[in-house]
Amino acid sequence: MKKKGFTLIELLVVVLIIGILSAIALPQYKKAVVKARFSEAMVNLKAIAQAHEVCRLETGNGSCDISDLSISVGTKSENYGGCNDAYETEHFYYCSLGTTGDEDAAALYIDDDVCLCIVDGEFMLQEGDADCVGGYSGMDYSKLLNIPTTTSSCGCC
Repeated sequence: MKKKGFTLIELLVVVLIIGILSAIALPQYKKAVVKARFSEAMVNLKAIAQAHEVCRLETGNGSCDISDLSISVGTKSENYGGCNDAYETEHFYYCSLGTTGDEDAAALYIDDDVCLCIVDGEFMLQEGDADCVGGYSGMDYSKLLNIPTTTSSCGCC
């Protein structure tokens, strides 16, 4: 009687194919996850910027913190020293700016220390700055998200 089964070569070929597929799929999956997280942050920053503009029009001055706005973004954070009134979600710290300069709001990506801000209604990224924040994963966020980088401080520091 002859036993049926897989040979060692056949099993090694299957393991090799699975390894190749996972080596291709995992980086693409990570990029998709980052894009989804930043999409959420962009929606939140737009909401903060719009609510900040409403607050400025109602109060007549530019000093509106997130707690002054009629929106809810995460929970109050004591862990982030980048601004006085910071809120945090699972992956971002959010800060309402606008009291100085043209920036309305900024979000610091906790997982890789990349700053996303909204300046004059346009999104800007600050990454790779050794003094403040820096992308440690080697991922090119500007290219991935199709957002220009800024050399000036985005307000996350």
